[in-house]
Amino acid sequence: MRLRALTFLLLIPAMAIQAQNSRSTLPAFSTNWGAKVGFAATATYVTDAVIDGHTLTDYTQDTQIGNFAVLMLRLNSRTVFVQTGLGLCLNKSSFYIDMNSWDPEAESRNEMSCSYKMKSFFLPLQLGYHIVNQPPYFMSVFTGPRLRYTPDKFYTVQYNNLDPYQFTEKPTEMVIGWTAGLSVRIGRTFLDFEYEASINKVSGPMVELTQADPAPHYTIDRRVGIMSFSYGIMF
Repeated sequence: MRLRALTFLLLIPAMAIQAQNSRSTLPAFSTNWGAKVGFAATATYVTDAVIDGHTLTDYTQDTQIGNFAVLMLRLNSRTVFVQTGLGLCLNKSSFYIDMNSWDPEAESRNEMSCSYKMKSFFLPLQLGYHIVNQPPYFMSVFTGPRLRYTPDKFYTVQYNNLDPYQFTEKPTEMVIGWTAGLSVRIGRTFLDFEYEASINKVSGPMVELTQADPAPHYTIDRRVGIMSFSYGIMF
């Protein structure tokens, strides 16, 4: 019993030294604030389009340019970083669907178009890795989810060529996207190149405005891909 106690007492200094060495090898994080502004090109991808039970298969989309601004918070070490923030963005896009594409015997096109704009608040949660960390030069890659919240009053949509019917829709208030990007920094200024793909759909149910009877039942689900470029300053 005494031998075991003596052995344990002799091991305590060794364990303390090992723990201290382990803590010293952990990355020391510093906190940095930043801000950036940029432009975002939004592309729309129709995942499901149905009219009265008929699946529509032919669609095209028109990528359009919006803008955004974000305040950033970064926990930074020599090799990795974690960043978040709060931003406001304007995204807009258009798409077109051939309403006759469900019928293989159709001899002509009947193209419906939709244009929409949405202003959203967003919150990124990203993990990054420094490829180059030789001050004042930095190059990093990052990835992670982004949450977007779009209030109804910040969403506008216009459907064309659905006469005599008129439709509107509500947005999906909370959209989850996944981001991946590259950041190049010189001193305090940096450039970010980023792509975001939405995981859930951005469109809500379509609502018929004219109350015509009987009105066709439309389902047009879609997701977005957003390519962005931004310029920022890190404090």
